[in-house]
Amino acid sequence: MLPNLENVPERISSTIRRLPILTRGVLGLSVVLFVLGRISESDAALELSDANFGITQLHRLNTYPFVHRGWIHLIINLVLVTYPLSRFEKEKGTLHTLLMVVGPFSTFPALGYLFFDRFVLGGEGRYSGLSVFLVMFAAMDAKRIAKQKPFYWVAGYRIPSWTPVFGVWLFLELFVFAGAGWLIHIFAMAVGWAYVSEYLKLLEPPEKVLKFVETKGRFLLSKIPFYIALESRDSPGYTLVLPTFQDERGIDMPSLRMNPRNSPSTSAAGSSNGNFGGVGRTLSS
Repeated sequence: MLPNLENVPERISSTIRRLPILTRGVLGLSVVLFVLGRISESDAALELSDANFGITQLHRLNTYPFVHRGWIHLIINLVLVTYPLSRFEKEKGTLHTLLMVVGPFSTFPALGYLFFDRFVLGGEGRYSGLSVFLVMFAAMDAKRIAKQKPFYWVAGYRIPSWTPVFGVWLFLELFVFAGAGWLIHIFAMAVGWAYVSEYLKLLEPPEKVLKFVETKGRFLLSKIPFYIALESRDSPGYTLVLPTFQDERGIDMPSLRMNPRNSPSTSAAGSSNGNFGGVGRTLSS
């Protein structure tokens, strides 16, 4: 049966209307800087450039994600980064996300890129675009999946669970990004992996401090539309559940299906099937 496409415009419009404030700001700032870059030389002053980087150019460590070189570059990045960024903001809160985006999420990949490009490759590379956040969030999801389910059984072969995410990144790198930012994307994925592994725990803003700031600024923050406070953070609405069944050789095999959070893990039909062993295992949250 073909999917119902009648309400697609309404669904897209509803999703856009519910975007958190920081996600809106990131998308809007990217569009504004793109327009300014077409009528001025602002792109050259904001992009990450090894040749022009110095002590007086530290702002480039934070501004390069919002610079784009063309309409296609801009549109692809806006479309692909909207969902993971908005999901992260809803789960962590607007203030927490803001501090991470202008902090480790942008500066760490940039510093790694500049160091490696200057002292190892000896080049004068340039980079710009929101795709650095896209691959970072992809690495976070891959690490979360690997924590819960290190591998899958596919046709009798054991496949690491992070392989699909890496495959999608490789496809995008070759056919969408055209290999333009492969180096900084590697550092971005390393930062995302380290974040989920809690190696960057000391660099995260303490939740007590964030709560104190939001409490003191409650009057002003309540006036900001679509602001996600710590008290109103969301948890993922769905979890991936992998019930285990055995094939004809007696080998445990995972079966992938979606199940709402806090809902029964097995249905009446599923519980009557003798192949399923138990309620399943949570893959990610």
